[in-house]
Amino acid sequence: MTAHNEYLLKICAIGSGSVGKTSLIRRFAEGKFTTNYLPTLGVDITTKKIEVDNNKVKLILVDTAGQEFFGKLRPSYYRGASACLIMFALNEKASYDSIPTWLAEFRKHIPDPNIPIALAGNKKDLVDQRKVSYEEAKKLAEENDMTYHETSAMFGGNEIDEIFGGLTREALASKETRV
Repeated sequence: MTAHNEYLLKICAIGSGSVGKTSLIRRFAEGKFTTNYLPTLGVDITTKKIEVDNNKVKLILVDTAGQEFFGKLRPSYYRGASACLIMFALNEKASYDSIPTWLAEFRKHIPDPNIPIALAGNKKDLVDQRKVSYEEAKKLAEENDMTYHETSAMFGGNEIDEIFGGLTREALASKETRV
């Protein structure tokens, strides 16, 4: 079956530094993982074409720097966002504790309540170092109208496709309801 429509959607990935935003995007877009950590300076943009519900979608994946130093620049990259992915590291409680701040920053600049937001706990491969329980993160996500996923950028898996596919599906549904 061929796609009926073509869309261009922008998904912003936000969260504290070193939680794996770049690694997760690379795993999704390129199927690759690198162990060399290089912090994102400002923003990194990647594109990927996918098909969701018979729609061709070109995703613009905006990987924002998590370091506080880039706080004044970051909101300019939110403009035009179709969806948002807030990430934290399951082995770093401080990155989890900062989620309300990231959510508030995004919503301050993108106040549209129809913009879908997903929460992802990354680094689930570090099971023995886990500091945030599934139940705790799921509850926070539900209280803030977000879906919740746990991922490993290192090992990949269907959950990464589910995150981006789900956000894409929700963004497309939101586009249809906005006039």
